[in-house]
Amino acid sequence: MAIYHLHAQIIKRSSGRSSVASSAYRAGEKIRNDYDGVTHDYTRKTGVVYSEIMLPSNAPTAYSDRAILWNAVERIEKRKDSQTAREIEIALPFELDRETQIQLVREYIQENFISAGMCADFAVHDKGDGNPHAHIMLTTREVSEKGFGGKNREWNKPECLEQWRGSWADKCNERLQAKGLDERIDHRTLEAQGIEREPTIHIGVTAKAMAKAGRDSERMKEHKEIKGQNKLPAPASTAEYMHELKQGYFLLDKEIAEIKQQSAEARERVQSLRFRADKIEERVEHILTLRERLSELRAERQCMGYLESKRAIDAQIQRIEQSREQAEKAFQKEHYIIPDEAQVEIQRIAYKAKDLDRVSGRLQERLNPLTAEKDIFMFEYQRQKLLAGISPHEQSIQERLLQLDREELHTLTAQEKIARVRSGRILDRITEHSFQRILDEATPEQAYRLIQLHERERAREHQKIRGR
Repeated sequence: MAIYHLHAQIIKRSSGRSSVASSAYRAGEKIRNDYDGVTHDYTRKTGVVYSEIMLPSNAPTAYSDRAILWNAVERIEKRKDSQTAREIEIALPFELDRETQIQLVREYIQENFISAGMCADFAVHDKGDGNPHAHIMLTTREVSEKGFGGKNREWNKPECLEQWRGSWADKCNERLQAKGLDERIDHRTLEAQGIEREPTIHIGVTAKAMAKAGRDSERMKEHKEIKGQNKLPAPASTAEYMHELKQGYFLLDKEIAEIKQQSAEARERVQSLRFRADKIEERVEHILTLRERLSELRAERQCMGYLESKRAIDAQIQRIEQSREQAEKAFQKEHYIIPDEAQVEIQRIAYKAKDLDRVSGRLQERLNPLTAEKDIFMFEYQRQKLLAGISPHEQSIQERLLQLDREELHTLTAQEKIARVRSGRILDRITEHSFQRILDEATPEQAYRLIQLHERERAREHQKIRGR
């Protein structure tokens, strides 16, 4: 099930980070940072399946080289606490193939960032663990043919981020719809979506699961009996039976929606954990690189005899030592562990993600039998609806059904009422396939009258269309 995840953050020197190191890590490349002289080598990193740089038309063509682009960013920033880049993390719909995912990210970047004047460096990561995602690094300054200019503060506004969040949901939904998929994502909070957390009513062991075990549920038995009799109950009992079918369909629909939401939340939590593990791994590798460079410089200094050369190395050591201290402090503040405990924490996260994967899998297993039972309710309701339409007591049946529906609506919350009405509309839409199935189960006399009823309904619909 497609889920929504978009996280934005600022890459800044005050936390011991650099845009060069971040870009090298995300792209899985080796890049030297000219600002502090540290080379960041992440060529052994796994899971990087694609990377690309996208530029506005007025940006220097040389910026299409990742090392040139981010070293230009580091060079223009003079402060020790400079904000060098912005990063957007997005979860990719795993229902889409790789080529479609990449094209989706490209379109999103072009529409929201390149058109605004930013340079973008994005990488798609997928370790085959059900967590495909993209990292989009963005510049924070205006760009021209001559290079980077002043900071654009408009890009820091909350409404700008909200627009980016909504655009990602829209873009994903367009692609999912184009592929003929029913899945949709929403960037809004559950409260904004009107989703209430309420316990659902348990329907019982589902018909399909019991049938597989060689047993029939009561509902299945009742369905088979009606199929065999092909007779209408008394008008009052017909209306009550249809009401029960509608109520059962509605309750199943609620339970299925709840399970889907729980499954999506579990998967979202898994992705969040894996994002955190990636961040820990990135930060620790950056800190280790700084430590190694410090060791190299200190060893090099001991071999030098000239005082001036030692002073130059001392200045470089001081800069890198400051970056290391800032990086370690920021790491401990963000993750509540010291860098040396990172591997243990990554392992713990992996175990937790695995447990949540199992939870999500069990929830998914519950959906198929529930959906199958919901289909039984729908088919039987539609069958009764059509048979009631050819009954001499049609009017009294419909009036009684309407009365029962109204009585039930009084006991529901506002949110449940909306869901109940939606369920009713779905039940009333009889497709050609369902109609053919109903005809196959009807007696010849019933089939003839149902066809006549169907033709009258179709003629009435045509008249409505012409009247518009």
